[in-house]
Amino acid sequence: MRSLMKWTVPFAVIILLFFCVAAFSEGAVSSKTYYNQGNRYLIQKKYDKAIQKYKKAIAINSKRAVYYCRLGEAYKCKGMNEEAVQYLEKTIALNENYYSAYAMLGQTLVEMGQYQRALEYYHVLVAKCPKDSQVHFSLARICEINGDVDGAIEEYEAALKIRANYHAALCNLGEAYARKGEYGKAVNSYVRARKIRPYDENVVVALGVAYTKLKDFHEAKDIFSIALKINPFNRDTRFYLGKTYYGLGDLEQAIKQTERALSIDPESADIHFTLGLYYDKKGWTDMAEAEYNEAMRLDPGYLGRRLKMLEEKKNRPVESHQ
Repeated sequence: MRSLMKWTVPFAVIILLFFCVAAFSEGAVSSKTYYNQGNRYLIQKKYDKAIQKYKKAIAINSKRAVYYCRLGEAYKCKGMNEEAVQYLEKTIALNENYYSAYAMLGQTLVEMGQYQRALEYYHVLVAKCPKDSQVHFSLARICEINGDVDGAIEEYEAALKIRANYHAALCNLGEAYARKGEYGKAVNSYVRARKIRPYDENVVVALGVAYTKLKDFHEAKDIFSIALKINPFNRDTRFYLGKTYYGLGDLEQAIKQTERALSIDPESADIHFTLGLYYDKKGWTDMAEAEYNEAMRLDPGYLGRRLKMLEEKKNRPVESHQ
């Protein structure tokens, strides 16, 4: 009996130790297992199940930044942005160099309308990844949303220094310069964009519009002839081609193209009013008055905004694209 007790106690201790070690090992493996299961559910867009698995992984191992990042991503995909921000910020707290978490956090905050916070995270990300053109591009987009056109231009230019053929950055840079009324610089950006994609409809039309704004009507006409071949039903092509013909002194074609624009977009106060101006030049006062009245009916505040735009244009220095 004593002999049996002598062997029983050490054996029980060994069994207990074995189960402790096994439990510890199982826990360490389980966090990764739960994480992998969460990834599979995330790919399958089963976000509730993914969230459940990621939380189980975190319960076992709360020091892995990637677990929090994936959990934040699952919440973002589910449309629960506040929860996404919470876990993405925990990701960065655990690993301040987790770059994709900064980007996702910035995107989520933009969706929430918290542009200033988004800018703060993207500025940090740019400082950490100064040679990443996509980071500069994303920061530029947030600057635009936040009304900082100069900041956006700076970041688009930075992106293009890294990646000269970044088509989206060239297009957006052109739009930003056009928004500032710097149409010569807008033309330069659009010309570079066209070298990459010669028949991109949006770029071709935007380039034609910029030439029109610069009163370079011959260049505008050539560009719009290309735009018409791409899509003859683009209202901006027809409308600005009308302005181009008017600038070239061809009132008949100006009216014709503007009427075509109106057939495409009959609810545009701008087209109605411009057509009225052309009718006035032609001496068709009744028709002109009808177009003015329709413009005011569609948009009662149109005339005031137009007068303000004309005043701003008058005070803007004349620019060339040369």
